[in-house]
Amino acid sequence: MANATVVASSWIPLLCLVVVVLSACTAVSSADLDITGTSISGPVPASYLAGATNLRTLVIADSRLAGPIPPSLAGDHPNLRYLDLSGNFLTGAIPPGLVHGSFRFLILSHNQLTGEIPRCYGDVDTVDLSHNRLTGDPSPHLFGIAAPAAKIDLSWNELAFDMTGVRFPHHLRYLDLSHNRITGKVAKSLMDVRLEHLNVSDNELCGEIPAGRFMAAHGADCYARNRCLCGAPLPPCCDGGL
Repeated sequence: MANATVVASSWIPLLCLVVVVLSACTAVSSADLDITGTSISGPVPASYLAGATNLRTLVIADSRLAGPIPPSLAGDHPNLRYLDLSGNFLTGAIPPGLVHGSFRFLILSHNQLTGEIPRCYGDVDTVDLSHNRLTGDPSPHLFGIAAPAAKIDLSWNELAFDMTGVRFPHHLRYLDLSHNRITGKVAKSLMDVRLEHLNVSDNELCGEIPAGRFMAAHGADCYARNRCLCGAPLPPCCDGGL
């Protein structure tokens, strides 16, 4: 590594672990790297991880990573299915193609990421991008009856779209869209989704909340602090809905 870019000294423990991972990759079909809750700082060390082509899990969470997510992280790890870089200080846009294969998990919450969510993440099983500064309309690619997602958490961003006609996956179990700029009505398609968790509070939704089927499981807190929602479990609509 004589010609390698100099990184912060706090990466030294990580680099030692990477050597172990790279060695393991020559003998096994996959490898996992999990470093959580440390004082590790500096950029994501994509160049040091490039040799781990069989890397399946990469977790560097609750640390002090800063700067953008390197686009090369996507191309260098064709077997990466689980990526967790949450709880850092990452900035910039989310590169496309970070996770691959089936049963994919993309967890980038509690950072400072900006821009729109790339279209390719419509086939990811768990998407947690909460507590960032993301913008745009992710509904055409993240939502849809055929989408595989079981958990979608996009709360505490700056997403803006009309929810009225959005169709959500039937097997979705966790949906948090709170603290955004979502407009329109609560989508009627949620009536057919057996959600264990729903939160669309703190948006700009308006109109009567759909009733029937699985909607009865959600309390008033799920819809709090919107522009003019009404109907059970909120107070009734004075004019039958807006």
